[in-house]
Amino acid sequence: MRTHDFTDFNKLAELVLSYRRAKPMLVALHYDLFSEIAKGRVTAASLAAELELDAPALERLLDALCAIGWLEKRGRRYRNTRAGRRLLVETSPEYVGSNLKYQEHTWDAWSDLRYVIKEGKPRRGLLDWIRKDFFTADYIKAMGDVTRHPARELAEKLDWTGVARTLDVGSGAGTFSAAFVEKSPSAVAVLLDLPKPLAVAKSLLKRHPGADRFRFKPADYLADSLGENEYDLVLISNVSRVEDEKSNRLLVAKAHRALKKGGRLIIHDYALDPDRTSPLFPALMSLHVLLFTGKGRAYTAAEYEGWLRGAGFKALSGIPIAKESLHPSLAVVGRKA
Repeated sequence: MRTHDFTDFNKLAELVLSYRRAKPMLVALHYDLFSEIAKGRVTAASLAAELELDAPALERLLDALCAIGWLEKRGRRYRNTRAGRRLLVETSPEYVGSNLKYQEHTWDAWSDLRYVIKEGKPRRGLLDWIRKDFFTADYIKAMGDVTRHPARELAEKLDWTGVARTLDVGSGAGTFSAAFVEKSPSAVAVLLDLPKPLAVAKSLLKRHPGADRFRFKPADYLADSLGENEYDLVLISNVSRVEDEKSNRLLVAKAHRALKKGGRLIIHDYALDPDRTSPLFPALMSLHVLLFTGKGRAYTAAEYEGWLRGAGFKALSGIPIAKESLHPSLAVVGRKA
């Protein structure tokens, strides 16, 4: 009797049903279950009492988290896995829970994909989301989680000779500026963003060892000037994908004016291959920003370079970042002649 080959079906089913693994993790982070377990609340009953949840329902969630490999169970007691202790407990220096909490906020936007593909634009734009205080804080903290290591890698790979003043455009959590002042002890870092994101960044950076070298500039990077002949280095990181080509070219031209002669502009973001079907993460990110902006998308390295050349930048180069991760990125560097 011929055995049925489930290989293709299993692969398809795993993809389509992956939300059943993702959602329990996101809900667990919403209630900070991993952190609560680390504090010693290790049964469904004790967790439910502390968090005012339904104990039988919570037990099913905890069991599911064991099944997918992020909790372990002995008798009626639960404990975090080694990876869970590293990544999902708030007191861990490697905590990435803020990013996962933000992903739950994006769930509704992804649920609207069918509408967006029909209409070509989302019902709510990114600014509508940013105006929500709960979303802004989680979004900025999430970006801090995912940019911490790329920021340090980029800072390590840059030449800091003669850099006294940097500008971080759309600075978010300020992780790149933080890495810059750590690498260049004399540099002053200017963070430019909208008032609400900037307020979150201030709170995140107030205890940074280089806090006295941060300057905060509330502004709209498209509507307002970036300055003129003021900076040795301008960074535009994780911004280009939320804007269309016209806005990106405008932003690059503004950065050119803001730089001193010989200063460098760095555009850092996810980069698609020429056919736009790989790598996987940028290809999905391009769809993600469609759901939030209706205009942004992931771009290719050639497109980034074209914007820089069009604005007059010379000596272009590319710096791969986080090459071994699931979401590698690219820093494209140009110098003002």
